[in-house]
Amino acid sequence: MDRIISGTSDVNRENSDLGLAASIGAMAYGVPLRAVFADPRGDAKVASARHMAMYLAHVGLKLSARRVGRGFGRTHAAVLKACHAIEDNREDPIFDRTVEWLEILLKRSTEASA
Repeated sequence: MDRIISGTSDVNRENSDLGLAASIGAMAYGVPLRAVFADPRGDAKVASARHMAMYLAHVGLKLSARRVGRGFGRTHAAVLKACHAIEDNREDPIFDRTVEWLEILLKRSTEASA
């Protein structure tokens, strides 16, 4: 029984963390949160927000690409592609500093809710 409860708690925590990463990604790009989870055929701003959210969930929260993909309705390959795109863009010092700030925001938010 404890195992089931613990497993459920872990899933709830991951869902909450995925929602937080999505919220931060949406906020950073000024798009509605629901758009981050919407059909992938959207505008570039929404796609960028989704990529950032998936990056934060995978790299910042250390969730597996499969878990992140399930949370966003994407494949693990789409998550890895998004992460590579963010990493490539980090060559720009301004973008890199922004990502660092978002990672700090995510970390502090997850620590506060723990």
